[in-house]
Amino acid sequence: MRIPFTWMIGWQRLLLGAVVGVTVGLLPWPLDGATRGLLGWCCGAAVYLLLAWWLAECSDADGTRARAQSLDQPSALILATMVAVVVASVAAITVLLGRSGSLTGAQRAGHIALGLLALAGAWLMIHTIYGFHYAHRFYQADGARHPGLDFPGRQAPDYFDFLYYAFVIGMCSQVSDVQVRSREMRRITLVHSVLSFAFNMLVLALSVNLVAGAI
Repeated sequence: MRIPFTWMIGWQRLLLGAVVGVTVGLLPWPLDGATRGLLGWCCGAAVYLLLAWWLAECSDADGTRARAQSLDQPSALILATMVAVVVASVAAITVLLGRSGSLTGAQRAGHIALGLLALAGAWLMIHTIYGFHYAHRFYQADGARHPGLDFPGRQAPDYFDFLYYAFVIGMCSQVSDVQVRSREMRRITLVHSVLSFAFNMLVLALSVNLVAGAI
């Protein structure tokens, strides 16, 4: 059975998410500009994540191989997206630091919840994009002696296996039961690990500031 939207490639999912985010942010909500921007970012990130994870759910190992061998967002686009994600995350916490203290009751709770949702969307996007990139690089080397990653078991990996690897890097900044077998994949994993560690430390530092300011 054909599932709608699974034909979209990486940059198209990013573009659709950006269009939705900008549209939501420009709607005449009874909110200030920063809050509308955060709302638009959350909606755009949600669209991208929904399409990406839907694709992963609908793709078996053969489908993952077929798509990954031909379709992936370019490295420059990945870097630009990562920069945008980090900037959006910093903006989210900055808004929280600057305005949460002046709000009370439901407004303050909603404002903080929106900021936390924006951060969660940024964190999920970083590792989801890298998961799809790992799949592309792995299957580009399909047939080589060392395709890059060695997954436990005998089944060919699908998107969820690569997402698992990416999210372990994101949470632990290290590999787990998946072995890295090629120089190229080690370099990609290194960049991903450093980015993940820096992002997590940034969120932690600014969050401590937020809590300290609220006390």
